[in-house]
Amino acid sequence: MIPGLGPATSGLQAAQTRLQTSAANVANTRSVGAEDADGPARTEQGRNAFRPQRVVQQASETGGVRTDTAPVRPTSVQQFQPDAPSANDQGLVNRPNVSFVQETVTQIEARAQFSANLTTIDRATEMRDSLLDIEL
Repeated sequence: MIPGLGPATSGLQAAQTRLQTSAANVANTRSVGAEDADGPARTEQGRNAFRPQRVVQQASETGGVRTDTAPVRPTSVQQFQPDAPSANDQGLVNRPNVSFVQETVTQIEARAQFSANLTTIDRATEMRDSLLDIEL
């Protein structure tokens, strides 16, 4: 194996996970939010409740990075929307606790992470090709 490929491919996978998780958070911003990260997955009306996630990265012993997801805490925030079908008597609705600013930053970081790891793979491939072109 070419040195550096393992950590670089794990970095690509981590960037992909970060981008997918962030995209799911943004896509579900207007969904009904779960009241608690550990609570029921359905509302009292029987609707599915969305729990936003964040990606936690940890260094791997073999090099590279390992990713896990964890719920955003608090999972939801209440918004005043009296016309929403899931609004309570006070007109409040639980919405996922998603920050567009934070998700934009996460997506920019994921893009940079993906690009850096892809560059590492390109350089390792170039080095391998150069090594194979050496005449004895």
